[in-house]
Amino acid sequence: MSSPLAEVQNLYERYVKWVSGNPSALADVELTVKWLSYFVAGKINNSSAVSELVYSLSNLLVFFNDRIIEKASKKTPDDTQPLERHLNVLLTTLEYCEVFIELSAHKVWGTSGRWFFIVVMQTIKCIGRLILTLFCQNTKIVRNPPIPALNRKTIQTDPHHHDQPQSDNASFRDNLADGSSAIVLKRSGRVMRKVNCSPSLTSRSWKPPATGSSSHQPAEYGGKFLVSAEMLYIAKPLIHLASMRKFGTKSWTSYLIALALDSASLRMYYKNREVLSKDQRVELSRRCVSMLLYLMRSPFYDRYTHDKIACLLNGIGNNVPLTGSIARLILSYIPHWQETYFYMWST
Repeated sequence: MSSPLAEVQNLYERYVKWVSGNPSALADVELTVKWLSYFVAGKINNSSAVSELVYSLSNLLVFFNDRIIEKASKKTPDDTQPLERHLNVLLTTLEYCEVFIELSAHKVWGTSGRWFFIVVMQTIKCIGRLILTLFCQNTKIVRNPPIPALNRKTIQTDPHHHDQPQSDNASFRDNLADGSSAIVLKRSGRVMRKVNCSPSLTSRSWKPPATGSSSHQPAEYGGKFLVSAEMLYIAKPLIHLASMRKFGTKSWTSYLIALALDSASLRMYYKNREVLSKDQRVELSRRCVSMLLYLMRSPFYDRYTHDKIACLLNGIGNNVPLTGSIARLILSYIPHWQETYFYMWST
């Protein structure tokens, strides 16, 4: 009875050891699995659901392997609350699987089942993001996905030698870079360095630590507008779904409501951009770029974008040698991509 279980455990331990020691070869395998999802599309029956299953599994595989590498290199942040860590894992997993869940629900239960699962998933994401924003100190702008892919190049540079002073100073510089080396006292506003973030005596300057571009701003000032702007962004998917329920799935009213909420949230952030941290600015830039998706969303896509893209691809296919079949293939896939991926509630 215990031998199969011991064998599975031994196999898992060997896998963890291989993943920890071969991150570059692992990346090639993960990329191959991810590209497999694109080749599966259109080749077999129910290819949409199958390709999304392969794509979701590839993302989950990368996510799982990242956690193994992170744990093996001891890069896991120790200041993360358990609630925050569990919510981030849940939201990231849901982010990777939501399209597959939606397509599967549509195959099994039809349109009503699809919309039911959409509402359930977006409600879970909204509640999770709300908890992260209001009750978790490390999260004020929720990233998408909440746990991004691990930068394995920096992990690989973690050697097995024991140059202690250098590793201490590197850890200190890392803590300075992510803004976690100091705390600001609430009443006095005085900046205090954390005990575990002090550099070695040979490189210590005895100057008070810098807390980034937001050090000259009161914490309460940044908190108020961050929460207000993030609330708009968090509530947008549910508000948009409610407006689609009332006005229709391809109504200009629901489209403009979502656009107005996104624009208002971004405007609030950019008016006070100087109090944002580096990671928050990166996420803000990603949200600005994602505004381009409104060009691919109905009804704007149906009325304007579709004809422009079709004209462009047909022009390329007719005038550039060896591109005709590729252009026609992309043109045939665009309606499926637009219907499957370009949702208001997916960003």
